[in-house]
Amino acid sequence: MNPDGHAATTLARLLAVDWRSDDGIDHPRARAKLMREYLRRAAWWARELGATDAWPFFDIPALWAPDVEVPRDLLEPLETLISTGIGWPSVATTVRAALRWAAVLDAGKPVPDGLADPYAPLLLMFERGGGFTTEHGFIDLGAASVRQQTWEDHLTAEQIVPLTRSALDALDPV
Repeated sequence: MNPDGHAATTLARLLAVDWRSDDGIDHPRARAKLMREYLRRAAWWARELGATDAWPFFDIPALWAPDVEVPRDLLEPLETLISTGIGWPSVATTVRAALRWAAVLDAGKPVPDGLADPYAPLLLMFERGGGFTTEHGFIDLGAASVRQQTWEDHLTAEQIVPLTRSALDALDPV
């Protein structure tokens, strides 16, 4: 394991999330915009990979770089975290995929032009209040929700929110 690698850093971030307080009360606007940004990025990846039927919560790197595996010493702590109840199956899928994404980056696979890290917004959203659930066409973020709609509805070129601390903090002033 490379302690400075993307995968080790991603695992550390996931392990630091307070998964038990997923109400997002302190950051509802930021969490909603981060989810919408994930949906936008995932829509572009789904189109690129011909996986629109798997959108929105799917393992993008498993389709993009199926030969890259997460190192066992990183996967085991994540599976332990998942088994202790980090939440809804969609959350488990996305945290596994985020860790695999980081392993793909560690392997040096270049990201295709025009596409962005789909899991960066979700990691920030998790850090600002835990997971999410999905029901009846909505993604429930605790203190906010987002309409899922279709992948085509999220296929926009314009970024929803900058992924900077200052931009996200400005959405939910204390």
